[in-house]
Amino acid sequence: MSFINEPVLNIIVVGFHHKKGCQVEHCYPELVPGRPSELPPAWRHLPALALPDGSHNYLSDTIFFNLPGLAEPAHTVYGISCFRQIPIEQVVQKTEDMTRSSVQKSVCVVCRAPLFGRLAVKMELVVRAWFVQGDFSQTKLLEDAYRHLNSCPVQMDQTLEGLSVQKLVENWRHKALLLFKLLLLRRKVLIYGSPAGTLSAALLTLVSLLPRCLEYGLSHAANVVLSRPLSPIPTTIDDKELESVITTTEISTETYVNGTSQIEDELSPKETGNLLEEKDRVSRQSFDEAILADVVDRQEINSSREKCHSIGEKYKSQKSVTEAQQSPTMARDMSVDGLYNLTGQIDQTECGFPLPLFEDGYLCLPYLSLQYMDLLSDSAVQGFLVGASNVLFKQKRQLFDVLVELNEMRIETSDMVLRRQLALGTEDLRFADHVVRHGPTQGDAWIRDQFASYLIYLLRTSLLPDGSREMDSYNNQFMSAFKATPGYEEWLKSTNIGDIEAFMNLTPSHPFSGQLSVADMKLKFAHTMSTTEGGRKVTAAVATTGRAVATTSRAVGGALSHARGALSGWWSALTAPPPPPDKPADDADPPDDADQLDRPPDDNRLPRPDPPDKLLEEDATALSKISVV
Repeated sequence: MSFINEPVLNIIVVGFHHKKGCQVEHCYPELVPGRPSELPPAWRHLPALALPDGSHNYLSDTIFFNLPGLAEPAHTVYGISCFRQIPIEQVVQKTEDMTRSSVQKSVCVVCRAPLFGRLAVKMELVVRAWFVQGDFSQTKLLEDAYRHLNSCPVQMDQTLEGLSVQKLVENWRHKALLLFKLLLLRRKVLIYGSPAGTLSAALLTLVSLLPRCLEYGLSHAANVVLSRPLSPIPTTIDDKELESVITTTEISTETYVNGTSQIEDELSPKETGNLLEEKDRVSRQSFDEAILADVVDRQEINSSREKCHSIGEKYKSQKSVTEAQQSPTMARDMSVDGLYNLTGQIDQTECGFPLPLFEDGYLCLPYLSLQYMDLLSDSAVQGFLVGASNVLFKQKRQLFDVLVELNEMRIETSDMVLRRQLALGTEDLRFADHVVRHGPTQGDAWIRDQFASYLIYLLRTSLLPDGSREMDSYNNQFMSAFKATPGYEEWLKSTNIGDIEAFMNLTPSHPFSGQLSVADMKLKFAHTMSTTEGGRKVTAAVATTGRAVATTSRAVGGALSHARGALSGWWSALTAPPPPPDKPADDADPPDDADQLDRPPDDNRLPRPDPPDKLLEEDATALSKISVV
């Protein structure tokens, strides 16, 4: 178990000035000697991260973000910003710059390890106490908090605290696996939502599904050598500060700075925040349907039928695997601990975890402000996973491959190839359903173990020759794209092409391979109806029609039932079997209706029923006279 000594690097206070925007008011320890309110060039946009867009709409929030290190520029440092807003009447010691009805400030902690959830809880208590005292010039409380946080070492396994994957699976359900596989492809992914605290926490929670990634895999997640510095800060600062920024911009040409495109309209921090109050009326095409429809080509269906008995029958697992888990139907009989028992003996470190995903120009930034928009278009950025709450990011669709709408639970892309790569097959849906059903009762650790086991089997299967049938269970197109990523090539080098004894003892397959059943068809249909755009439209139409029919039936009474009975009688007459052949004259059965057409009416005979056509005509006349109130 590894420990981190003195995890906190600095505590920085950021306030909102009505003319200058977001600015640093205090820093401890000082980053620029003799100037406690200044930041080094690499962190000059930190105030915009600490006070995010639209923060004035909330009384409090906690935001997570990443920055390049100062002592070691090739490494990432991690920021936790606790924002609060109080009425001006609660401030004991007012200053001249407090001209608004409320005071907005944020206390930011920069640490050397991703202790997001653990430090957030402690800093929220500190910031609340600091605001209660009502005198922001007294920073002794913050300095005492700095010394307290560094007084005892912190364990690395505490980095997962406060990040609930259980809630993630509960919200996204089967789409959680789709997002998990999307991370492995190293594409340009923008997660959009608000508030910024919920957004950044959701992004980090998703990353925590990758085994050991949040703890050890983000050391290069905010570092890239770009072509030129970022666009200058919006011109709400005075001339002296602007001069300083221009000077520092020319000095800093490395690490976490700029791209090639220009922001069309530079906005002040206040204007930027107000954009979140407007509705996003931009017309868009939803690509949810193609991504999540999980429609398999006929050729793939045929191949899956050929392998119905597949891997399950020849499954040679470890000693802890029961006979039930070795059967072809193991996918539906998998116990809660069944999947973990298959891979629990494997050391994740020996397996090459964490995967080298967030390296070599692939960025992971839980939150980005508007000043960093140019970063996404730079040629040195190979891909990214970023969170943004400003609507301008969402409108720049040329910057990203996939848009994840956090508040609406939508996934959109215009890349047809990527759609096919992300389609979930039968085996993937079984795994996702297994996690969704048992996750709420088993907790976060169990869910992370399931995804780790899934990734282990995926990597083991990837070592098979191209075209192997076992790869179809993971989507053959996805496997081809994943094996072409630089992260996979680095994994092969670090593990000597997967030459690990415990790893190689696993049978290359999908852990949920097995025979197809009606349950699989129901699962695929339910998944399609609940996740695709077409499915949601059908569900909404059925619900609307049901309400309309219920309302109409109450208004018209039994008229609809009468009409339905008449229509049923007419249909029965049309589909009635032909009459039997000629019968003897002494037959006791009554004569056919056809035999009676030319006979005169008999007074002793019961009146014949009206033909169906006449019934329909009368019912139609009756319905036309009904007035719906």
